[in-house]
Amino acid sequence: MTKNYLPERNHIVYMDFEPTKGKEIGKYRPALILSSIEYNKNTGLVICCPISTSIRGGITEVAIANLEKPSVVAASLIQTLSWKERKIKFLADAEPHVMDEVLFRIIPLIGADRLIEKLITR
Repeated sequence: MTKNYLPERNHIVYMDFEPTKGKEIGKYRPALILSSIEYNKNTGLVICCPISTSIRGGITEVAIANLEKPSVVAASLIQTLSWKERKIKFLADAEPHVMDEVLFRIIPLIGADRLIEKLITR
């Protein structure tokens, strides 16, 4: 971990995803940070999605073009992990559209699309 580094929303970081269970993505790999800097600082945790070079074309994949290899954010594999214990290292800021695209895919997965519709129709 880089000394004094504090992960922020929209950062792409390298971190250790081991150990895994079931269909989780493992290894030391990139991830997109979803959670706010305040949450990360106060809890020692990050909410993130792993990034993979295994591009399958799934509807929950979001392409990232600013890494060495073509990659996708696995938006359906949201994880909360201890960033202080997982050898985190800053890699890059995600491209401006990436966070919106990831959230666009997560919202229906957690049922928040119904809440948004209710807010709009008020």
